[in-house]
Amino acid sequence: MDELGQILRQARENKGLSIEEVHEETRINVRYLEALENGEYSILPSAAHARGFLRNYARFLDLDP
Repeated sequence: MDELGQILRQARENKGLSIEEVHEETRINVRYLEALENGEYSILPSAAHARGFLRNYARFLDLDP
């Protein structure tokens, strides 16, 4: 897991949210949310998707994208 993934996971856990709850609110596929948290960017469909998912996830968690 990379540092960015750790920040995302910690912020999510601090808010008491599960991956499924984040999926329901953001509509980002659970598999992609897990990939972001684990630093497995090759799982994401493209670099553009990775940036978009990351930006939306960070905003949802009240982090600076």
